[in-house]
Formats: sequence, structure tokens, C-alpha cells
Amino acid sequence: MLTKRDIRSGFRAIGKKARDAFEKGDCSAALRCTHVCSEIAGQFNLQYADDGLESLLKRIAGQALKLAEQYEPVPTRWILYDDFCTSYVLGLQWLEAMALSGRELLYVTTRDIHAESRHRNILDRVAGYPNVRVEVIPQGDILARAQTLYDVVVRFQASKIVLHKRPTGSVMDLVLPVLPAGLTSYLINLSDQTYWLGARSVDYCLEFRPFGASVSLQRRGLRREQLLMVPFYPADDGNAFQGFPPECTRDKIVVFSGGDFYKTLDERRVYWHLIQTLLNRYPQVVFLFATKNIPEGDSDIRRFIQENHLEGRFIYISFRPDIYQVFAHCDIYMGTSPASGSLMTQLAAINGKPILQYYEPGTPDDETEQAVCMNETFVISFRNEEDFLKEADRLIASGEYRREQGDRLRRAMMQRDQFNSLVLKTLETNESQRPLEDYPVDFRILDDRWYYLEKAGYLDTMPYIYGTLGARDCFRYAPGLFLKRNVGKMFDKRRSAR
Repeated sequence: MLTKRDIRSGFRAIGKKARDAFEKGDCSAALRCTHVCSEIAGQFNLQYADDGLESLLKRIAGQALKLAEQYEPVPTRWILYDDFCTSYVLGLQWLEAMALSGRELLYVTTRDIHAESRHRNILDRVAGYPNVRVEVIPQGDILARAQTLYDVVVRFQASKIVLHKRPTGSVMDLVLPVLPAGLTSYLINLSDQTYWLGARSVDYCLEFRPFGASVSLQRRGLRREQLLMVPFYPADDGNAFQGFPPECTRDKIVVFSGGDFYKTLDERRVYWHLIQTLLNRYPQVVFLFATKNIPEGDSDIRRFIQENHLEGRFIYISFRPDIYQVFAHCDIYMGTSPASGSLMTQLAAINGKPILQYYEPGTPDDETEQAVCMNETFVISFRNEEDFLKEADRLIASGEYRREQGDRLRRAMMQRDQFNSLVLKTLETNESQRPLEDYPVDFRILDDRWYYLEKAGYLDTMPYIYGTLGARDCFRYAPGLFLKRNVGKMFDKRRSAR
């Protein structure tokens, strides 16, 4: 098991290898190591920005890319760059809002959307706007792709570019530090809870909640005037409903929950305890859980069902591309804990579904109210288990109460027209149209939460670091890790020999 100190040592070692690779003229290896560093930083969030990596990216770009000597931006041209190109993140919302601005819009994506049928809805929406055209960056070597992306951007001569990019490993990582002067960049801070590349290169950061804005101010080193508050709403992607399991009959109350599996993990397993309590108390409840498939999570879920005899009561429905319709057809949404998901919470609210949410006292990123309460402020989440269960009693017992709470949440949410207007005014003025609220963040709690994934065995970071460095460079750059890995391996062999 790695300690936090070990993880920082590995991060620094791979960063040193990246710099050495660059000095030797190997830009591909330097970029590769930079992205590995970013993955480690994003997994544990022991820091939220790194000046050394940002500086190195700019040097790599300056050497590897052929940059334009002149650039004359056209004020009526904007670009939306999108790594994800999926409706269940933010692609559709921003595409519509920027298209309705009346500007000539270039939608650039690094995904091969023409070859993937699940992105059809994006292409269908684009087809409805005569002022929007699509540019797909071809697959291949990342340096070549970065050059193509840079050339596409320069050729269009836009005045503004909005970035919907991955926090690490994006083609845009290399292009962002060398975007031409005169092109104003805006990063949609989708991953506001984690480390991401670009903090030293982006002009403005589009924040969706006070927590993320506070992290940007306190840990990313961004200035207050760079932060623009733009709370989002979840668009209906139009994907057809795939149905529920046969156990979800008319006489059952369907409680749905889900999100990234790590958001359900803490030492006390509070979230899983609450699910077990609900199912034991309410025989009429069927609990559906959705998440991306990961081996550790899958085995944990199967064990939870078997040990608590919940077959047919707790049903794992895996990842659902029809997530909007899942919310439309369930009765109650239960948020994850210790961390919840803003998008999932908003999907519940926009579909008029009541929310059951529990946070441990002192949780620094309790985002339910931040994500939902745009037009009305009220308490949704609970920090006392007894109060949480009282709310569950009311919601499960009364269909009328479920409808009342769901309607209230829907009214409180950011609405489609509000979002479109907010995006336009924000981009036109470069000023935050909503107040930036100061929000206290206890980073020690967050540090421990992220590290728990390593400590509990859900991550095994040593092979990742050691494999990236190799034996020789691990000994050279991080001798402590080299010894820990090889001495540990030696003891494992002795134990197995016995």
C-alpha cells in the first residue's frame, strides 16, 4: 500500500522523467509522462494545479507544433470544443446555448462521432442550426492530432473558444497553452472536484457551484475575476427508454441511485448501510443502482446483495445510456454518499423526482442544494440518519408528497431558457452574471477521502507508477518506491514459498 508521501514521490518522479524526455527532444514521451502525472494527481487530488507541468506543456507545444505567426479574430465566430460529445454530460446544453447566440459556431470534437451511433443525437442537433458546422479531429498520434486541432482553430479565426475537455489526457492540453492572442478561452469546469491541466493557460473558468469556485480560488491559483458562475441544467437527449427489470411492478416503489462508484465509499460504508436499512424497513421498495462497470465495484455489489439476501430487491442495472428516461420512470432518487453527483441530482430535479440525500456531518462538498436551488432555496439533504429516514418514510408512504417534492425541485432548478440567456450574457461581457459566494472547504477531509480508495484496496497505484517509470528510472528518480516495491515483492515470494 502506498502512503500519501509515496504517491507524491511517484508524481514528482514521473514529472522529472517528463522533463528529461523533453530535454532529450522526445516530445511524445514527455507528453505521455505529463498525462500520467495528471492521472495520478487527478486520482488523489493532493494538489489541484501544478506550475511545473503547465510550464512543460507550453514548452512541448512550442517545440512540437508549428504555430501561426498572425491571428485576426472575427468577433462573430465562436468555437465549442468537446472531448466527450455525449448528451449525458454537457454537450447538448452548450451547443444549443451557443448556437442560439446567432454567432457562426464551429463544433470541434476529438471523438469519431460519425463512426459511433450513440452520438447521433449530437449530429441531429447540429443539423438543426444553419449557423453551426462540425469538425472532427481524426484519430492517430497525439502530437499530429494536436497540430490538426491547432490548425482547425487558427483557420476558423474565432474570437472565443469554450472548452468542454477531459481533466487529463485531452488533445487540447497541448494546444491550450499556445492558443493565439485574440482568442479568449473559457473552460467549463466540469471536474471542479479534481485536478486538471490548464489552470495557467485558460482566460476564464466557467464554474457551476460555489464549491468548485472556492477550489479554483484557493488551490488552483485562479483570480476571482477569472471565475464566471454558470450553473447548468441537464438536457433531454431523446434516447429511448430501455425499460426496468421485471421486479419493478406497479405495486412497487422504485428508488433509483447511482453515479461513479467511488462516491459510495468511506470507512463506515454509510451509503450501503442506508440502502440496507431502507430495504429492510420497506418491503414494497425495489432499489436500482447504476454505475460504470469496474471490477472492484462489481464484486462489491454482488457481495452486498448476497450477504444481505437482497436478490430481486437491490438490482444492479450497470451503465445506462438512457439515463434521462431512467429518472423519468423511477419514483425516488437517492443520492450517493459521502459524495453525490451534481448531474445526477439535477436529472432527478428536472424530471420532478424527489431526492433522498444524506451527508456525513462536516462534508465539504455537499452539493445537492448548490446544484438544484437556483430559483428557490430550501433544505434537501440531511446530516442526521434519523431525519433522513423520516423523509424516506414520508416519500415512500405518500405518492402525493412525492409529487409535491418533485414539483418543488423542478421549479427550483435552472431552466433551459435561463441557461441559454446566462451563457450568452456571460460570454458577451466576460463578467459573472451570478454572485460568487465564498464557500469554506476542508481539504483535509477531501484528501483523506480520495486516499481511502488506495488504502482500502480499490486502487493499486504502485504498478501504475512503477510501470511508467520502469525499474531503472524508478531507482533513479524515486529510490524509496523502488525499494518498497521490490522488497515487498521479495517478502511476498517468501510467504508464498512457505
